[in-house]
Amino acid sequence: MRQNLVHLPALAEGTIPRNADSVFAVPVGECWLIHVPLAGTGALVNESAVSELRRHTAGLPARIPPALADLLKSEENPPGPRTGRIEPLFLGLLPTRACNMACVYCGFGSAHAHEGTMKPETAVRAIDWAAERAAERGGETLDVHLFGGEPLLETELVDIIVHRTRAAAAEHGLAPVLETATNGTCDETFARFVGDHFHAVVVSFDGFREVQNRCRPMKGGRPSFEKVCRTVRIWRDSPVKLCLRICVTADNMSRLGETVDWYASEFQPAVIACETIQSTPESRSAGLAPPDPLLFARAFWEARGRCAKAGIEIGYGASLPARPRATFCPVGQDAVIVSPDGRVSACYMEQRDWQSRGLDLDFGAVDARGVRLDLEALEGIRALARPRGRCERCFCRWSCAGSCHVTQSFLGCAETYNDMCRQNRLITACELLEEMGQGQLAAWLLEDRSAAMRLASERDDTLAGWEAHHG
Repeated sequence: MRQNLVHLPALAEGTIPRNADSVFAVPVGECWLIHVPLAGTGALVNESAVSELRRHTAGLPARIPPALADLLKSEENPPGPRTGRIEPLFLGLLPTRACNMACVYCGFGSAHAHEGTMKPETAVRAIDWAAERAAERGGETLDVHLFGGEPLLETELVDIIVHRTRAAAAEHGLAPVLETATNGTCDETFARFVGDHFHAVVVSFDGFREVQNRCRPMKGGRPSFEKVCRTVRIWRDSPVKLCLRICVTADNMSRLGETVDWYASEFQPAVIACETIQSTPESRSAGLAPPDPLLFARAFWEARGRCAKAGIEIGYGASLPARPRATFCPVGQDAVIVSPDGRVSACYMEQRDWQSRGLDLDFGAVDARGVRLDLEALEGIRALARPRGRCERCFCRWSCAGSCHVTQSFLGCAETYNDMCRQNRLITACELLEEMGQGQLAAWLLEDRSAAMRLASERDDTLAGWEAHHG
């Protein structure tokens, strides 16, 4: 860092750079990863360069390379809570919370579903409202997502939803975009209907026969593997975009790469999504635990390479988004999610789950009078799109963005990182390094436990925090 230096004069007395708290220095062995998410830029530098950069952001004279000085330019404003008129991210419909499976780790309460089935008129009213809103704001698509339970159990209702979405979209000059989450156990005839009429299906499918049948049996303990394979093959051969979602546990993590290879050769999905199991009473009772964060990061990174060779996108919830974001999930993004009983919420999880965290994510209802929204309640939900204490000085604050508001960054959550935080930090750092052409360094980082855990555990990534620990 001795060549091509540029002298940056001290800032005027009392001024603070707008980006003083949005430039992060992340340790990668003896190097430092400079991450400026609001400018979409970064660099890999030595300690001297970090020190000079810190001097500049503190308003002191500094000498740094021109390329590093350029990192401080053209920042966006930090993402924050939405304001103004509601612009729904999508319309979510839960035809039912019931399910025909008995997944041993399920925390969605499907085994004790009590809300019944959504009435057709509820779905139609919600779809018509969403189409009108999309047209009013000049949108191009009518996005309708189905959740559950197992939404495809309600075949007649799903048929109505599909055809009403297509009709409402046509009436308003919109393109219908239908997506569903599913366990992949519907019958062949309905699977073909879904393959022809939906834009995307996200199939929860944990892998090889012994893993799938242990973790995701049918009710009564019957195996599900053959049914799911049959359905996924139908969708493989249809126009629908196929995503296979793997719930990764400490037990099946060692076979993640092998599973990805099998999925690629047998099913050719567009996307393979990998998410680690949430520790719930159900999962603990089944003897299933989340994987070690470093071991998961290694397994995911290997699987990522295999997917790249196969031309398949790999998904992970906290991966780098295209743009900085203030919230990870539908909460805070004006998603309108309608439960079977007509309640409108910002979250598809069960009401009791988020109420147990002191959250109220309901903000309306669909009834005979139409879609009625409580805009004051919506503003309270929008306000949740702010970083929690442990997120404020983390370099992932605008990518992971705190992860789930119910299971991870709920009000009163611990100030210290948990395992989810640590694996998010490792994977995000590796993605940033790869974007810089430093894929080999990313691989080294994951293999060097000391360097990896130092990065995973750093409590303050801001330049001010760097000075406190290293200045």
